[in-house]
Amino acid sequence: MTMNPTTRRIVEGFALFLIGDGIMGLLKPRRHSLLWDCGPEPVHEFTEMLAENRNLARGIYLAEIAIGLLIASKQTPEPS
Repeated sequence: MTMNPTTRRIVEGFALFLIGDGIMGLLKPRRHSLLWDCGPEPVHEFTEMLAENRNLARGIYLAEIAIGLLIASKQTPEPS
């Protein structure tokens, strides 16, 4: 499937966000989880659960990095 340049930039930007967010979460899982503590009650409950369970948070952040890397690796360069 061929993506137009704008779509490719959006997808790559999303991959970069996942990778960066995952790295920040690995470094400081409690602090980073609580940064996302906003919105509806289920989001509050989830972020508080992550803040209390650092190993679970690190696992989720590691998966986030892996997904971001997978998405980024699937981007094909523009033909020369």
